[in-house]
Amino acid sequence: MEKNRIKENQVKTAGVFLARMQPVHKAHLFMVNKACEECDEVCVILGSENKKDTLRNPFTIEKRREMLLKSLPKEYREKISVYEIPDWSMETKTEDDKVWGRYFYYNVVSRIGQKHFKLYYSDGIDNLNSWFDEEIKQYVEYRLFERSSLFAGLSATKIREAFVDNNKEYIEQFCPQVVMNNFDYLRNYYLGVVDKPKEDWEME
Repeated sequence: MEKNRIKENQVKTAGVFLARMQPVHKAHLFMVNKACEECDEVCVILGSENKKDTLRNPFTIEKRREMLLKSLPKEYREKISVYEIPDWSMETKTEDDKVWGRYFYYNVVSRIGQKHFKLYYSDGIDNLNSWFDEEIKQYVEYRLFERSSLFAGLSATKIREAFVDNNKEYIEQFCPQVVMNNFDYLRNYYLGVVDKPKEDWEME
């Protein structure tokens, strides 16, 4: 009986992955798969939930969530939870990084129900160190991967450029099948954004 009580109170290993997925590509899926392999539960946070029709955030949160879930095998879809988080500033505004770090951290904690988690990240440790102060760092274990070496510098920016160039070969090489299945829709939507993009913004 005592053993069962201890087991019930054990903290689950939680993995967290933050990305905008504009659109989802194979580097994103690599990170999600790694987290699913290593953790009891995985929380995927889709960023910039409140932005669309800008050059860096063209696609809606609904479309991004749909393509992510369709890209995952069934056993991983059952293991992960997908949440959205809105932006409250522009990405270029770095003077409030620590405020953003707390905003992100407490959003995650409120969803997974515990303070400790593994954060899967592929853009270098400097960004993370600028987000989290010493109080928060003790609860976050970094799981870092070098995207440039794993996927030849793959980024969603390059995927969007391939849409503009009508480069289906690049999309097929670096994106899951669901993106190819939506190629015409995504390309036409993004071309419309490129023609008349909304400006990025931040909350007052």
